[in-house]
This record gives sequence, C-alpha cells and structure tokens, in this order.
Amino acid sequence: LKVTPTMAWLKSDTKEFKSDGSKIGFAYGLIAEFNFGKNYAFATGIDVAYRGGKSKYAYSTVTPGLTTNSTIESTYNLEYIELPLTLKFKTNEIGAMTYYLQAGIQPGFLIRGRADVDYNYQFVSTGTTKDSSSSVTDIDIMDDINSFNMSMIIGGGLEYNLSGTTSLLAGISFSNGLLDVLDASALKAKSNYLGLTVGILF
Repeated sequence: LKVTPTMAWLKSDTKEFKSDGSKIGFAYGLIAEFNFGKNYAFATGIDVAYRGGKSKYAYSTVTPGLTTNSTIESTYNLEYIELPLTLKFKTNEIGAMTYYLQAGIQPGFLIRGRADVDYNYQFVSTGTTKDSSSSVTDIDIMDDINSFNMSMIIGGGLEYNLSGTTSLLAGISFSNGLLDVLDASALKAKSNYLGLTVGILF
C-alpha cells in the first residue's frame, strides 16, 4: 500500500500557453514487486493519481478601431488510473535499511477532468480602455483532455524492515510527462509531478 503527496504542474510547448504555477495533489494505490535477483525487482501496481497544474493563455485580436487583449488563467484538476512499470535496484540490507533506485514508464488513463477558469479582457479603442472579467469553476473538460497519458518515472528511497518480510517504504519520485495531455491542435502541454511516497510492503 502507498500514498504519495505531490506537487504537480504542466509544461507547455506552446508560446502563448504558459505554465502559471503548480498545484498540490496526491496519488495512492497498491504496490507489487517481483524479485528476479537478490538486488533486482520488477515493480508495478495500480495508482489513482491527481495531476494538473495552472496555466495562462494570452492572445490579442484586432478589428478596425478595436484591439482585444485576452488572458485565460486555468487550474486543471486531472485524475488518472496509472500502471507503473519499473525496474527497482536495491542495495544489500544495511542494518535494518535497504536503499533503492527505481526507473520505468507509467501509462495512465483519464477518469476525470475538471477546471477552474478566469477570463480577463481588455478592450482598447481610440482614446479609451475598458476591462472586463469573469470566472467559472469546476467545469467538465473531459472532451479537452487526451484520454491516454504516458510518463517516465524515476525515483529513489529506502525500506526499513519492521519484521520478517514487512517493510516501511519512503522515497521521492519524479514523473515526467512524455505525451501531450491537451486535445487541441493549437495548444500543447505535458503533465509532471514531484512526489514523496510513503508505503508498506508485506
């Protein structure tokens, strides 16, 4: 069993669409390890992961006599079922401690997508400027997010033997998105997070 508090953010590949900060999330799930040597294991499981981040999209439109400057600030709340597929490299037991490094891939399947959005507009015409803003919260964005995601995951940590085969696990992991999460041809962004994992192995 494990739980992973995370700091999640979006990394944009589009000039006008920029990352505007991170959000606190978490993941939880089950761990399974299959040892194929004294110091090597195939580690997998199933996670429910809350990803996302904050973004800012700015653009301008010009018509005769009027320029409209638009800024859209969004907070994405994305929920995935993820299946980590990793190799785990362990040291020999030192006292009651074993140290490890872990690396692999993490396919994910979108199960929920919501967003909070702030719209800000500036209307500029000859000699006058007018501002306008509005907000919407908890809107459904499932149709705007790709249903499949893939990440590379790397991490490391330690295991403390409690008794017999039962160990307490603690580690740090970084999930680096490999695929675009946005289902829009003009906008590109990848989902990343840094997590602190605490768990127990039986």
